[in-house]
Amino acid sequence: MLLRSVVLAALLAALPIVATDDSGAPPPPASAERMRTLVIPAAARLLVISPHPDDEVIAAGGLIQRVRAVQGDVRVVYLTDGESYQAGVRVEEHVADPKSSDYREYGVRRQHEARAALETLGVDRSALMFLGFPNDGLTRLMTTYWSERRHAFTSPYTRRDRPPPSEIVVQATRYRGEDLTQELAAVIGRFRPTMIAVPRKEDQHVDHCAAWYFTADALGDVRRVHRDFRTDVLNYIVHFYSWPFEDDSDMLPPPDQDLPAGPSGWLNVPLTEGEAARKRAALQKYESQMRMMGWFLLAFARRNEVFSRPPTVHVVLPLKRNPCAAFAEPAPRAK
Repeated sequence: MLLRSVVLAALLAALPIVATDDSGAPPPPASAERMRTLVIPAAARLLVISPHPDDEVIAAGGLIQRVRAVQGDVRVVYLTDGESYQAGVRVEEHVADPKSSDYREYGVRRQHEARAALETLGVDRSALMFLGFPNDGLTRLMTTYWSERRHAFTSPYTRRDRPPPSEIVVQATRYRGEDLTQELAAVIGRFRPTMIAVPRKEDQHVDHCAAWYFTADALGDVRRVHRDFRTDVLNYIVHFYSWPFEDDSDMLPPPDQDLPAGPSGWLNVPLTEGEAARKRAALQKYESQMRMMGWFLLAFARRNEVFSRPPTVHVVLPLKRNPCAAFAEPAPRAK
C-alpha cells in the first residue's frame, strides 16, 4: 500500500488547476427549450468514465464529437469489460452453460468493439483505457472487499481476482475498492481533464451506480493532493425505469418527471445530422450488443444528449451499506 500511495502522490503532485467555462454555446433546438445548452470550452479535455463498453457512446457519443470539434482531447476509461452479460455470452460464444473462459473471451470481444466504435467517432485507440475490474462486482468493492485487510474479490464469472497484467495502472492492483479508487485517481492525474462524464448515482444498473461513488471518491483523493483542482463533472443516465423508451421523438427528453436535474438543471448537447449519424454508426460497431439489445442502444441515437451536474457532495469510501443494493441481482456460479 505504501508503494501505491507514493505512486499516486507522484502522479497527482504536478496536477495543474483547471477551470471550466459556461459561455458561448449555440442555441438549443426548439424541443429542448427547457434545457440549458452545455457549453464546451475550446481545447477541453474530456474524460468519459464508462462502466461497460458501449455506455460511452450511448451516453456521450455526441459530446465526444463536440469536444473533438473544438480541438479538445478525449480519453475513455472502462471500469469493466462487460464480460458477465450471460445471455450475450451464450449467443456469442455458442455455449449453453458458459465457463470462465467464455466470459473472458466475451470481455475481449467487447474491447475490440469499443475500439472500433471510438474510431468511428475519430478517437484513436490509444485514448481508450480498460481497467478490467469485475462486471457486476463493483458494488461489492465499495463495502466488503475494500482493502487488503481482506482477500480480494473473485469474479464468479471469470474467476479472476485482479485485472489482466496489461490493464493494471497502479502496481499490485487487485479486485479491491481501494485499488479501483487509486487507479481512477491516477488516470485523472495523468490526463488532467477539464470535464468528466460519469453516470449518476441514481442510474439503475449496479455498475453505473458504483461508478459514480468510485469517481467521487477518486476526485476526493485528487483534491487532497491538489486542493485547487477543479473539473466540470457531468452526470449521465443510461438505465432509469422505462426512460427514454416511452418517447420516440427525434429529441432525447430528460427524465425529470421522476428524477430531478439538481442545481444545474438538465444540460442539452444538440447534435448535427452528421454527428447523430456518426453516433448511430458507432453504436452499430457494438455488434454483440446490437444482436441482443439493439433497440436499447438505438433509443439513444437521437439529435441530442442530456446531462446534469451533481450537487456538491462529499463521498468517502468504503461504505457500511451498499447504496446501489436496490439495483442488484444475484450472481450465478461460474465454471
